Amino acid sequence: MLGTREVADRYVGAFRAGRMDHALRLASPDVVRVAPLEPGGAEHHGLDDIMTHSQQLNADLEIHAVTVEGPFVGGDRFAVRFTFDETDHGAGGHRRTTTKQSLYTVTDGAITREEVFYLDRA
Repeated sequence: MLGTREVADRYVGAFRAGRMDHALRLASPDVVRVAPLEPGGAEHHGLDDIMTHSQQLNADLEIHAVTVEGPFVGGDRFAVRFTFDETDHGAGGHRRTTTKQSLYTVTDGAITREEVFYLDRA
């Protein structure tokens, strides 16, 4: 079973390598994602629900670059800061930077909870 540090390092490494599929393998099938500032609901349960919501949320976005900072590990949790350089084609092609910080909980070697905090949306 993986410890929190190893899960965190693998998760961040997968994002930096552009391997979302590898990152998702580290999540429990019944993971909970809490993101109260996102349109379409504050809480999502399970990978299928989370991925469906993500596709809807990002449908009009063109991601130019993603900066990943972390992981910042403490106990059974770790945090990662993501900064997205993106164009919102649904809002007239406005280019912006969005920064969010996610706090993950690891249980039995898998991510079981993600809490998302938006730091800015310019």
